[in-house]
Amino acid sequence: MQISVASSSLIALPIIEAIVASEHTLASVITTPDKKVGRGQVETPTELALWSEQQGYLVAKPFDTPTLNQHLLAAQPQLIITISYGRMIPVEVLHGPRFGWLNIHFSLLPRWRGAAPVQWALMEGDSVTGISIFKLDKGMDTGPVYLQEEVEIGPSDTTSDLLDRMSKLAGMRIMNVVAEIRKGVKPTAQPNAGIVLAPKISKEMAKLDWSLGADAIMRKVRALDDRPGTWTTFNDERIAVHRLSESLLPNTLKKPGEIALVESSLLIRCQDSTLEISEVTPAGKKRMKGSDFARGAHLVGGERFE
Repeated sequence: MQISVASSSLIALPIIEAIVASEHTLASVITTPDKKVGRGQVETPTELALWSEQQGYLVAKPFDTPTLNQHLLAAQPQLIITISYGRMIPVEVLHGPRFGWLNIHFSLLPRWRGAAPVQWALMEGDSVTGISIFKLDKGMDTGPVYLQEEVEIGPSDTTSDLLDRMSKLAGMRIMNVVAEIRKGVKPTAQPNAGIVLAPKISKEMAKLDWSLGADAIMRKVRALDDRPGTWTTFNDERIAVHRLSESLLPNTLKKPGEIALVESSLLIRCQDSTLEISEVTPAGKKRMKGSDFARGAHLVGGERFE
């Protein structure tokens, strides 16, 4: 079978490698167009495009439906697998390949339909997530499911940790699904109950609220530190916050957001506890230890993160 993979992320590597190692043929890698990056606004391909070209695979970067159609007519894939592609697939091309389009989604559908399922699962304190491999239809993650498998969420797991584990799991399972499709096995419709949405998370949504409890704040950092990046403000300047942990050091902090340097640790008060901020990136500066930031800020008492 000729199989194409549509993705804009290196998360797709286990899927591509599984296809290449199988009896099937990798028809092409479909990714998003080059983007202008940096101060010089240099046209830059995705990391997946660079890797695929280095491997000698056919790479397509369609910018609209006609160019996507043109590529499909040339590459002739019989099945297309999407994983973190970042674009809606036009309805008019869904029935082009003989076996349609598959999507690998990182949740147990219908829970967390949308662009950021792993991030929302972490923020909401889910103990279990998983992968769903389903047939694309015109809805948002609404298609019938071929395979689901649970993945436990550990107490220190980040979005990157879970994406790495689940993409590798998907790579181990995808050929089983392809075999079922070839046999004519029909996917199972998703239930109508338990639908929860996972919309894209904006930079504003990643702002930390120190009036919340310690668990909620730490979950948010684990979920969003990588992208779009959790942050707060100090003296009207944005500061990225990278690592947090609960602290038992004696301190006099009382109000949410109040900070202090205690025994070489940058501490901050939240609703129900005190947290240690291990690493930050002040605006216009490099990533540094929280304690180094505190020393540079010359804290005298009463300062706070907004």
